[in-house]
Amino acid sequence: MKLSAGKNDLKRRSSLLRAVAITLLVLTLFCLAVWWQRAVLFELILQQALKHTALSSPSLSGLSFDYKQAKLAEISFGMATPAGDLAVAMQDVATDYDIEKRIIHNVSIGHAALKFNYRPTDQASTQTAENTPISLPLDRLSIAKLEIDIDTPWGLSSFAGKADIKRGAADAIDARFQDARQSLDLNIAPGFSAAKLNVERLPSGNIFELEAQQLDRPAKQISLHAGALGLIEWFSSSLLIPQTLRTKTRTYDVSKLNPLLSATQLSVNAKTADNFASLYAEAVLKRNKQSLVAVDMAMANKQTIDMNGRLDMAASEAFDLIKPWLPAMAASWTVAGGAVQGNLQLHKPSNQDASGAAQLAITDLALTAGAAKVEKAKVELNIPELANRAVDLSAEVPTLGLGKDLIARNLNVKARYVDQTLTLSQASLALFGGTMELMPDTIRLEQTPMLLTLRLHDVDLSQLLMSLNYPNISGTGTIAGELPLQLSAGAIDVQDGSISGTQPGVLRYVGPADNQNIAFKALRNLVYRNLQAKVNYRPNGDYHLGLRLEGNNPEVLSGHPLAFNLNISGQLPELLQRGILAGDLERTILEQAIAKPANLEKSPNTPTGDQSPKPPPADRRSQ
Repeated sequence: MKLSAGKNDLKRRSSLLRAVAITLLVLTLFCLAVWWQRAVLFELILQQALKHTALSSPSLSGLSFDYKQAKLAEISFGMATPAGDLAVAMQDVATDYDIEKRIIHNVSIGHAALKFNYRPTDQASTQTAENTPISLPLDRLSIAKLEIDIDTPWGLSSFAGKADIKRGAADAIDARFQDARQSLDLNIAPGFSAAKLNVERLPSGNIFELEAQQLDRPAKQISLHAGALGLIEWFSSSLLIPQTLRTKTRTYDVSKLNPLLSATQLSVNAKTADNFASLYAEAVLKRNKQSLVAVDMAMANKQTIDMNGRLDMAASEAFDLIKPWLPAMAASWTVAGGAVQGNLQLHKPSNQDASGAAQLAITDLALTAGAAKVEKAKVELNIPELANRAVDLSAEVPTLGLGKDLIARNLNVKARYVDQTLTLSQASLALFGGTMELMPDTIRLEQTPMLLTLRLHDVDLSQLLMSLNYPNISGTGTIAGELPLQLSAGAIDVQDGSISGTQPGVLRYVGPADNQNIAFKALRNLVYRNLQAKVNYRPNGDYHLGLRLEGNNPEVLSGHPLAFNLNISGQLPELLQRGILAGDLERTILEQAIAKPANLEKSPNTPTGDQSPKPPPADRRSQ
């Protein structure tokens, strides 16, 4: 019996051992299967876990890992933020780590595509909460091909290149983003207390440097340093700049500004004491450390803005700056001297229209424009209220050269411009011993032709004739008159202008002539008491002068009164276009007189009656 019982115990122990062995074998096989398929199981678990996060539509595939590294073929997800929706898709993701120390060393991504729809809400755009510290939970992140598309209200901003992000000492972050044309180096201090962005043009050439300090505090400081020309070119070409802003920048032909801006530096400094609830900023444009333009701005309560601008530069530099937008005729102008100074004051209260004023003064201006030469001129532009868009213009030119030996003085202009309307209150200059002035008028600049009236006062006939460079003709006396002007597309039209003598005078012709011709004899020393002229001038250069002279020569016909009716026609294509009187008036008078000798009718009963040379049947053109 005892032997039988012992055998049964042995059998039970053997069965138990076999059962344990089989169980251990099954568990071992199960563990091996689980370990063999660990990536698939972990991928399923991870994908289910991601569905319970704030990520939308998470998806991943191709997960594999061991004790030192993990790889992922693809992963994509979406994320909603207060500033818009973000979509991320990555391929060929690999990472290596130290499980015992719980450290991720490097993450490399073959291709990453980020699409962000930037649509900030009012709450997001005005948020002033403290910044959350930024840290990089790994040693290095490298992306071989990075594509970023940001859809903004101002158009698409994009980047296509590569990225390399490293963790530096004390958890600082160094990042480089590089595409075919530019390199962006970003340095973030530990705790996001400061940041520095340097943008360079490849293969070499600094574009700008942006630096921010005390970002972890309410009081922050931001500064920008850049070459003005390089910054404008970057804004007009870099795909990082939204499309609408790039297009606006390209509307300016930057190449025309190269000579002026190539050596000009822009500096901008801004600071806030309360997380941008208030802001003070200053921008300065310098050349050779000399300030050209300075603007400072103060903002309170995020909406009330006060701005002040100052301009101080040489007139030649200011002219070079605006020359690309001047008419083609201004291309040959030269500015030899002068200074430009300007001021701007702007106030924009909360929920109200902006108000302010602006002034621009040009002093000691020396300018040459064709035959005209300006010296020691003063020009002022004043905008008393920006909201009204009205500009007051005044100009004072002590000396104005209009050609060889022709000098005008004391040019004074006062006018107001608003909404394509120029209100002329004064435009006068001293010339030929008298004055010439444009009559006050209101001119609609978009309407052609523009109608103006040029009025002459007490012009000295002697100086006028001397300016014509006709040595054989001289005279005395003064004249006055009005010339109706029609201006259109650079052309001038004078219709039925009238000129009359205001004082008796003497007209003398001492050139060669037929001494048997009574008209020439009279013109040797014609004492006139009346001078009348009708003036017409066409844009093609044709002119017609209907001149009547009444007087006498004491040595001809015993001083009997004479009347000359001269119709002078010709073509002076540059008479008013160049501001220089031209043509051959002497020849015209001679031809007019020779065409038909004076027909003098003497009456003994009317010794004071007019003796008039009759005009020819038709006008003759001067050759």
